[in-house]
Amino acid sequence: MENAGLIIRKLRAMAGMSVQKSAIKIGCSAGWLSEIENGTGTSRIDESEFNRVVDILNGTSYRSMFKTWAATSKNLEKVRRDFDGAILKFIRKKKKLRLSVASELTGYSTRYLSNIENGHKLISQKTRDHIMASYGYSPSSFKNLSTDPIRSKAVPCDYKLAILLRKLNSKQVFQLFEIAQKMIETNKE
Repeated sequence: MENAGLIIRKLRAMAGMSVQKSAIKIGCSAGWLSEIENGTGTSRIDESEFNRVVDILNGTSYRSMFKTWAATSKNLEKVRRDFDGAILKFIRKKKKLRLSVASELTGYSTRYLSNIENGHKLISQKTRDHIMASYGYSPSSFKNLSTDPIRSKAVPCDYKLAILLRKLNSKQVFQLFEIAQKMIETNKE
């Protein structure tokens, strides 16, 4: 079910439906659907629910295309976007902007910006570039902070770690904690 969200997003776009309208048709909340499509938050979808959604969105005849859509999407996203929010948070804080001021500059709500910064929302390049310009930075500055091996280290690890931890379930967090504890104990010796 790794690619369920992007397949559902593609089917919804092909039907020319908004998240809101699709959610009503599917019988779920727009928030749940958005999280599934973007692979963020705690919402998950199992195979039977995925099949039900595909049927509702008239996607059955496109099943042979699902693997191609997934491969194409992965090729378009060569750079992981998981930490885009951490980079935007770093830039905002570097400019000493409060979320309320950033909201006024960008035209986006403080809640939306907070969701981006905390990894709950993935955004398009256009939205990212708009935020960067609103903060007085060029899009190339973002690219440097996301891909350059040296400059990317400027973004605080705790911003990235907070996003990463939100993507893990409680069992995975516990396993990570145990590994970290063992590493700390090993380094003490």
